[in-house]
Amino acid sequence: MNKLVPDPPTKFISQPFYTINKDMPSSEALLYVVQLLRGIEDTLDEYICGNAGEPGIGMLVNSVHNVQMGRALAELVLTRGAGEIT
Repeated sequence: MNKLVPDPPTKFISQPFYTINKDMPSSEALLYVVQLLRGIEDTLDEYICGNAGEPGIGMLVNSVHNVQMGRALAELVLTRGAGEIT
């Protein structure tokens, strides 16, 4: 006998690609931020070098600058936390 009403779709529980530990110390979190920003900077740099002269590259160069500034600020906060800068 054929069903007149199909079974409801199976619910999939989506899990994030990564999780953030809320107990992580701030200094350790900032170290991860610096590493992530460094990866973004490297990726953008490779793309810009490989596509020099293409339209829109100037916007990506601006993005590299913003990533570098963000990384410098995070490193400043880390060094302040370590007592190296007052």
